[in-house]
Order: sequence, then C-alpha cells, then structure tokens
Amino acid sequence: MAVKKTGISRDLIFHPGETLAEVLEERGITQAELAAQTGVSPAFISNVIKGKKDISAKFAFALEYALDVPKSFWMNLQAHYDAELLEFNEKQTITDEEREARAALNEVVKYLRQRGKMPVGENRDASILSLRKVLKFSNIANLKDIIPEGAFRMAANTVVEPYVMGAWIRLCQLVSNDHAITDRFNPDKIDELVEALKRNMLQDEAILPEALKNTMSEYGIDFALLRNFRGAPVQGYISQKSSGVYQMVLTLRGSFADIFWFSLFHELGHIMSGDAGKTAKFVDMRTDGEKEIKADQFARDKLLSSDEYDKFIKKGSFDIESIKAFASSQGVMPYIVIGRLQKEKRLPYNSYSSYRTRYKWEK
Repeated sequence: MAVKKTGISRDLIFHPGETLAEVLEERGITQAELAAQTGVSPAFISNVIKGKKDISAKFAFALEYALDVPKSFWMNLQAHYDAELLEFNEKQTITDEEREARAALNEVVKYLRQRGKMPVGENRDASILSLRKVLKFSNIANLKDIIPEGAFRMAANTVVEPYVMGAWIRLCQLVSNDHAITDRFNPDKIDELVEALKRNMLQDEAILPEALKNTMSEYGIDFALLRNFRGAPVQGYISQKSSGVYQMVLTLRGSFADIFWFSLFHELGHIMSGDAGKTAKFVDMRTDGEKEIKADQFARDKLLSSDEYDKFIKKGSFDIESIKAFASSQGVMPYIVIGRLQKEKRLPYNSYSSYRTRYKWEK
C-alpha cells in the first residue's frame, strides 16, 4: 500500500486561489476583468485569491472559458487542497495518550503492514490515523478500555500490555469468515463436530486452516486464526452473535500441533459450558481456574476416550508403534498421544520429537 505524501504543516497547504492569482499576474488580467469574464463579483474573486472562498464546479467551468485552462485542472486543485486540509485538521486531533498507545503497538503495526492493511513508510502520527481506520476506533488510546476483567490477575511472570491486549481483542472482533454461516451452533451435535474435526486433523497441513473454517461453519462456529503479540498472552477469543452463531479465534502459540488441537478443543469446551454469550465475550487467558479445569477436561475426553486412555496407560507400553496404534483407534494423529504423555510426565519432552509436528501457517 503506497503512502500519499502531503503537507506537513498548514503553511505548506496551498489554496487554489494562489494558483489563480499567479495566472492572472502572468497574463496581466485584473481581478475586476476576471470577474466580468466569469460573471461573478470582484469581491468573490478577491475572496478566492485570499483563500476565503473555494473554487466550485460552476466557477471552474467559468474559468475554463475565461482563461482557457480546463475546468478539471481547477477542480483537481480544489480537491487536492480539501484532502490535505482535511488530513491536517485530522492530525490535530491526535492526543499524547494516542502517541503513547502507538509506541506500544509497533508489533501490531508491523503485522498490519505486512498484510497490506496499513501503508508502509508513514510517520508516527500518520500511522495513528491509519490504525484508527483499521481498528475502527476514533481514538486508539481507548483500546485499553476493552480489556476484560481478570487480565491482570495472571501469573507474576506474565506481561500484559493494555494497548496490545486491546488491539488483539479488537482484531478478533473484526475477523469474520468469508462466507455466510446460516446454521447456529447446536450443542447436541458436539460429537458430530468432534469427529469431523478429527478427520480434519488427518488432512494435509497446507489445506487444514481452510478445512477447519469450513467444518466449523457447518456447525455454527465462525472460526479464524490470529497471530499472537507480545503483551497479549491470550489463547483464544469466543463470542456469540445475535444469530446464535459463535465466533472462535485461536492463536498459534508455540506452533506445536498437539498444543493447537488441545487449545481448539479447549475452546469448544468453553462454548459448551456457556462461557460466552450474546452479551458476554470470553477472552481465554487461563485465569479462571474453575472454567479452565472444566474446558481442559472436555478437551482431554474428546480427543482421547478417557476409558480407552486408562486402558492404554495400564498396559504401560509407550513405544512408538503402541502409540501409533492407540492414536489410530482414537482417530487422531500420534502427536496427540505423545503430547499428553509428555504433559503427564510419562515421557520425557524430547521423546519422539520427530513426530511432534509444528504448524507454520501464515496468520
């Protein structure tokens, strides 16, 4: 996206009346003569030259006859002046607090520029105006006000940057599926959805993101991936639209496939528990112990049958062939079983590392 360079100060924004004055001086035409030629008063000509009156389409048409200069020239001058003046006036609304917010949003701005959502090469104030448009916020300093309660009750070693957190949540709110979703989410079909998602897991990694969107949409969930930013230590975002359709946005933290799938099923657990509704958005930051325990249990049981997993554990054979056989019986990839065994410290974290797939999707 190209950057349009404009005047950096009011003194460098020139009214088209100045050009008109130059043309009259070059041709030796008085203001009174031009007034007679164009059918306006001398006072009007004077006010245009002083920048107190603009060049209307009607006056531009008259100037074409009087000066043999195309009306499009005058109208373009006026339009250019109006645009620069508008931008200059808009920049005067930028607050010091917005500049503070912008300083914290460097990573977000870089991401938006890479995706063609913001121009490259803007100065700091111009980028604030672009952020306003992309995020649809009249003042980006207000981003911190959309952070949910609990965001600052996280672990002591977790850093939350209010403006970044707010920007991430806002980007989630603006993400939507490319096609309309007509069916609302039906909790009675959760087992159907689980099986469909497991079939997605077995597909080629390159087509998986689109496959997930399509599968989720069939069950009333608008699904999207969004990259995570430093300062926004979140796992996912869930909201329910007025139509009954849920929106789920997931980050790809760490890239490991087993973590991704556990997180996805974990978020489904939050939907099943009613943690997000039409009036309440749910931002998953792993801060609510009771809700997180319940969502974790849902993910574990839906990925791997608890009864069958217990039988597998009792056998005590965790060689790769046994793991593959059990994973196949559950309709999942081996990394799901490996990841759980590692999480439960039944396997060292470096065991079967070649089987732990990393996703490299552009987010």
